[in-house]
Amino acid sequence: MPAGTGFSGELARTLLAPRDDGSPVAFRRLDLPAPRVVPLDGRAYLVPAEGALRALAREAFLELGRFLPRGRLEALLAARAAASTEGERLVLDALAANAVTAAETGLPLCQDTGIASVHAARGERVLAASERGDEAELELGVADAWKAGGYRSSVVAPRNLFDETDTGDNLPAAVSVRPVTGEAYAFLFAAKGGGSSNKSSLRQETRALLEPEAFDAFLRGFVEGLGVAACPPYRLAIAIGGVSPEETLEAMKLAAAGALDALPAPDEGESPVGALRLRDAEARILELAAASAWGAQFGGSRLALDARVVRLPRHAASLHVATGVSCAAHRRAFARIDREGVFLEELERDPGAVLARAETDGSFNAARALPRLELSCPAAELSARVRALRSGQLVSVSGPLVLARDAAHARLAALLSRGVALPPWALGTAILYAGPSEPTPLAPAGALGPTTAKRMDGYLETLMAAGASLLTLGKGERTEACRSACSRHGGAYLAVPGGAAALFGARCVESVETLAWPELGMEAVRRVVVRDLPALVAVDARGVDAYARPR
Repeated sequence: MPAGTGFSGELARTLLAPRDDGSPVAFRRLDLPAPRVVPLDGRAYLVPAEGALRALAREAFLELGRFLPRGRLEALLAARAAASTEGERLVLDALAANAVTAAETGLPLCQDTGIASVHAARGERVLAASERGDEAELELGVADAWKAGGYRSSVVAPRNLFDETDTGDNLPAAVSVRPVTGEAYAFLFAAKGGGSSNKSSLRQETRALLEPEAFDAFLRGFVEGLGVAACPPYRLAIAIGGVSPEETLEAMKLAAAGALDALPAPDEGESPVGALRLRDAEARILELAAASAWGAQFGGSRLALDARVVRLPRHAASLHVATGVSCAAHRRAFARIDREGVFLEELERDPGAVLARAETDGSFNAARALPRLELSCPAAELSARVRALRSGQLVSVSGPLVLARDAAHARLAALLSRGVALPPWALGTAILYAGPSEPTPLAPAGALGPTTAKRMDGYLETLMAAGASLLTLGKGERTEACRSACSRHGGAYLAVPGGAAALFGARCVESVETLAWPELGMEAVRRVVVRDLPALVAVDARGVDAYARPR
């Protein structure tokens, strides 16, 4: 990289020549007008057609919400072939079948259709496409996609310091357009759910970290603290350095999406001031991930599919380090606009054919062979069945569940704090922490998958003591608060595979009805009846935790 061009120049090059897990990205031309070429001061400039950016953003988010990049799907299938435990195989089978279900039904891959983000690099000879500004045009396309795709509105805006309300359209989006040289316009469209976004971290280190033993200890700590709540198998991403904390975080996000795959290795750099991709560190972190025993959600060796570690220029007194993950859904798509037209990355639209080459059809029959946990029974009998469960056991859940998550739990706790009795629907029933996407004729609850369970741990003791939440279902590991509450009250927690919401919404949900607080939008309380929903008994009535880490 020529001195003085900075990280922005490298960003432009990687977006203009993106790669998909090592291979050049394949593009397809969209049925949109090519930009006009206009002369100005003796130079040629491109002017995108009116509405082209809006239409491109709409198409990109509709596609990336339903289709995986081919390289990501093939990596998922390779992990499935190498799965080391029964639980890990079950999860990876569900994720593979989920890709097929999303492509066939149009349901989103994940119920948390996420925050929309757009990273764009606009050449200095590309003029603004609209008087509204390119950022506004792209955000309009985001709103169009969420409406047309039946995606979930997950964004809440503040009313004041303590109260919030759903925005209703999942806006605002995170849109960044930076100027670069040239006459092409390059884009990275991505959607990131709350679970994987919450794994992002920025820390301030010193030069002492840049020693082999210290850095290895840092990698060990990162892997050990990951957990499985963000829907592994992951792509792990680390950015080291950066001339500002903001740049470091952006680099980590771009690396997780694969946008920095083309950065040179240390012995390939054109200049000592450039950014680098550290493949030795990537290999080491994958070794640590395989040995961690976290596995692909239910234990095993497939915590991570791959890793990206990038090193950036920095101030000599500062060492910013950003870490994060891309979840199993890995929703991203590259795009570009040039003289030839408008192009979008060709995602894998026929995952069934890819699965067939891997000698599986994505039918996912594993849950039917598991021991059945039937929830359609009186409360006393359900309590006895819950007490009989044992940590580490795989089960197939059928019967009625109440969907309730963060906002609903806050309201339940507020009722108890005021001395008000809990509503009947909260008592003697199983609670699934989930907020579905919009319903469709093929899926009455839309795409339906679990949310991160430990966010509800602060409410659990109070609710269990009041006769609620004796059986809870969600995703990922929990805290000591859950173990103690389950042991004290004879409750249990079941972990449901995260990242398979299209599959579960289409095949496991028989009916859905709204019970309370519809004004909460996707966080409204609902009753669903499920059939053959796979789960791991993560915490049993003795307080034994299948996710407990060695001390």
